[in-house]
Amino acid sequence: MIELRQLHQLIAIAEFRSLRAAAEALEVQQSTLSRTVRAIEDELGAIVLDRRHSGVEFTEAGQAFLREAKSAIELLERAQRHARLAGRGKTGSLTIGIQTSLGTGFLKDLLRRYATAHPKVQLSAVDGATREHVRLVAAGSLDIAFVTDCEIPSNCDYAQLWQEEVFVVTSKTHALSGVPAVSWSSMRHERVLVTVAAPGPEVEAFIRGVLAAEDDCAFKVDRIDATQEMLLDLVALNQGITLAVSSWQRPDDRELSYLPVNEPKNSVAFNAIWNRANGNPALRRLITAAHICAGRHRRGTSDWLSAQHSIGQDGMSGQQVTIPSKGSSRDG
Repeated sequence: MIELRQLHQLIAIAEFRSLRAAAEALEVQQSTLSRTVRAIEDELGAIVLDRRHSGVEFTEAGQAFLREAKSAIELLERAQRHARLAGRGKTGSLTIGIQTSLGTGFLKDLLRRYATAHPKVQLSAVDGATREHVRLVAAGSLDIAFVTDCEIPSNCDYAQLWQEEVFVVTSKTHALSGVPAVSWSSMRHERVLVTVAAPGPEVEAFIRGVLAAEDDCAFKVDRIDATQEMLLDLVALNQGITLAVSSWQRPDDRELSYLPVNEPKNSVAFNAIWNRANGNPALRRLITAAHICAGRHRRGTSDWLSAQHSIGQDGMSGQQVTIPSKGSSRDG
């Protein structure tokens, strides 16, 4: 079999049109190049080089072989360059699960910075609910997901990155509109709209959590088979109210009021979750970038928590991610 080293030597002979000059340039003995030519001719079963007093000339067979050899080397070198870039996370692709708008906030900031720093990495975003995103990450179908509180599968790691304030969204004509801040009890007997698809299940889970803590509240939760955008349009028509975090707000919305909540539980934590066995170098760079955007020191990889596992309500081995208290850090 012809070796790559021998092809480079043959190309040098073609460039210098002299065995002696090529040997000097390659810093090898002329006899070494002569053996290379004989080995290639034996492998091909054809003469590739004519030796003359004026130098060497490639035969027709030799010229044809040389053309293909140069193309093969260029392809190989290009493949090596691409592999090196991919190995450093400079190229490749990332599939990201999201359940929050990319209109504003931490996630948009993070992905914009990452895309600027890694323009050759193709980013694909998949919208969906937390449970489905977590399942796809655990199965290896998603590289990473940014979700609210969830059960962490045993083969996944996570990092809590940012929190967003929760707002009560009403129409401008609603009785609560214009109030500086609302309490959960002030929403008693209100019709709260949520979408069937994401982020509706997360909003409803948050409401159920509030109900557990506020026994005197009686929300009526209506699941609407519509997009989040259409749901906000219904709220604008005074068909009910809803909850939203800051990144879900529609910019310059003159039909809706976003009212802050004057209660201890008035924010939601967002987490990154990824499969521990995922070796995608572009993913590791995104995790590092997320760490930096969250303003947290990274001493290496050990400070990204491996989940301490428990059994979730659905029987899935995992850990319940909880919102950290202010000033605390899950990874030191």
